[in-house]
Amino acid sequence: MRIIGDLGSHCLTSEGLVEGPCKYSHPTIGEGGYGSFNFLYGPSAGGLLESVAFDILTYGESIEDVRALSYKTRHIKVRGLPLRDVLFKVERINVPFAASHTIAFLTAVENALRVSPPEEVVESRIAQLELERIRNNLLVIQRLAEAASFLVPTYRLLYYVEEVNRAISRSCGHRYFLGANYLGESRCQGLHLPRIDVEELRDLLNNRIFIDRLQGNGVVKEDWAIGPAARAAGFSYDARLEVPELKYRDHGFKIVTESKGDAFSRMLVRLEEIEVSLKILEGVEVKPRRFELPLREGRGIGRVESPSGDLAYMVQVEQGSIKELHLLPPSRINILLFLRSMPGNIFTDFPFNWESFGIWISEAEVSIS
Repeated sequence: MRIIGDLGSHCLTSEGLVEGPCKYSHPTIGEGGYGSFNFLYGPSAGGLLESVAFDILTYGESIEDVRALSYKTRHIKVRGLPLRDVLFKVERINVPFAASHTIAFLTAVENALRVSPPEEVVESRIAQLELERIRNNLLVIQRLAEAASFLVPTYRLLYYVEEVNRAISRSCGHRYFLGANYLGESRCQGLHLPRIDVEELRDLLNNRIFIDRLQGNGVVKEDWAIGPAARAAGFSYDARLEVPELKYRDHGFKIVTESKGDAFSRMLVRLEEIEVSLKILEGVEVKPRRFELPLREGRGIGRVESPSGDLAYMVQVEQGSIKELHLLPPSRINILLFLRSMPGNIFTDFPFNWESFGIWISEAEVSIS
């Protein structure tokens, strides 16, 4: 049994819920010795996509400790609202991960109502999750290349991101899957595969100066790691093989791992997983389908493997409304991993390490009631 993260007053593990909080804590910044000082990076520093700042303890070049300071805290009220209204809010918590959030939420609702969706709905959800994974992995690698001013692969990766966006739009009516999933309904029609030459990307990224910035940078091998960060450290952790609702085993899915646990390994895992996702998509058929959701009471958990790792919802449903809702976003755990990985590195390592985790502040600092 491994720890995944906190869901309300429970700890979500690979084997289900356990009473009480998970047994790891947020790192706190240390005092430092003679000559050390605290340096505030952000919240408007160039290069960061979202509003976040870091309190860094340093002697000048080497980073001794770091703490993240959020500038994007949001509180979302859902208690007592109809399921359809809550779904509208859930898919907008982090729009680049809209498919992951909505599918995890809808799975939790279906489990609470003791309903199994039809095969066509499961197939559509797999296609959405893999398209979203491909796009995000491309974006993370693009951010790493941009941090190095490595412009040829940067623009090629952006081109491929746009190719995926257009394929999603043609398949599901919106570039970010908004409205693609509804209560008792999957609305995507057909599957348009993006054309991505992974071998070309390997050749473009095979640059000694670029690779040097990633190798040995941000090493972390915690056994509670998730997503690409876990698989880059040699752990075969992936919700796609642990969650029964999404039948990935039927598509011959195999987990990709590396061993070093650094930013380079995290990039390699993402690059290799693009190929895996494309292979899965070749065997998926997508068409719209509706099914009935009964009016019952119950509690359920929905968990998916988002592009950055485990994403889970726990819901309590009562008379077609939400009585209780808890969210575990992957970025919350990946921030902890980043903070553990940064001490001992230097300032110029910072952007490469940060981008390699694929963190979205927009979902990490959401509270729900």
